[in-house]
Amino acid sequence: MERTVFARIYSSLWHSFIGALDAELVNIGFGKEVVLWTSHKPFTGDNFFRLYLPVKGAFRLNYMAESVVVEPGHLHLVPAHTPFTYESVTPSDHYWLHFLSKQLRTIPAFQSHQLLPVEDRKKAQASFEKTFRQIRSARTVTDDLRVRNAIFEFIAPFLESALQEIPQNAAAKAGFAEVLEYIDRNLASKINLANLNSLTHLSRADFSALFRRSFGVPPKQYISLRRISRAKYLLWRTKLSVKEIAEQCGYGNKYFFYRIFKKYTGVTPSRYRLNGNAD
Repeated sequence: MERTVFARIYSSLWHSFIGALDAELVNIGFGKEVVLWTSHKPFTGDNFFRLYLPVKGAFRLNYMAESVVVEPGHLHLVPAHTPFTYESVTPSDHYWLHFLSKQLRTIPAFQSHQLLPVEDRKKAQASFEKTFRQIRSARTVTDDLRVRNAIFEFIAPFLESALQEIPQNAAAKAGFAEVLEYIDRNLASKINLANLNSLTHLSRADFSALFRRSFGVPPKQYISLRRISRAKYLLWRTKLSVKEIAEQCGYGNKYFFYRIFKKYTGVTPSRYRLNGNAD
């Protein structure tokens, strides 16, 4: 008599959410004795998440409502779209990885700074080194999948912790998830605050106040930060002209775009593209 043995993947409250989880690498690197972050203008928010693995020394991340010291012993996850500034404590050696994820932005826990203890520092450093080598040598679809899986391995412990603490479907219902998605979809167009407000059940005054408490800046400034973050991404990842990038980010006037971009980053779009992005 034949017997069939099969296995079924576990099913949890978050199984569907995890199945749709996205992650796109922006860049990865190692900073040695870093004391200045010249490419990051104080209190700007980028559209990508940052992972930091400190090896030696320390620096501080100052958010609107808190300050976090990044030093050896913990793996740090910096939220996307959240304004902050760097402050050096001592010269820092650290690995960093930047990645995009729309899904993670909908989880309340990932809208603030997260850190987890590193039990085996050598193993953690080896993981970053391995991922760095994989990215540099990636040439095939299989290589790209390995890189994507490596990112998931880094963020899995953060997910494990976050998803256990919030109820089913909370991610899909997280505060301003629909508002943020609308802003991202319409960066090339005029964004009316009344349209954003209509996506919630709040009064106009309550919407503006709650938005500012949640993200540290008013809705209009957040939209500007998102447009500049999108421009930075396009400058670094594409060969589009500055004029084309300005238009894709909602700036019909190229010279106005130049002025706003320099206001938020400290450099012109052309200089930013030349320097690259290595925060």
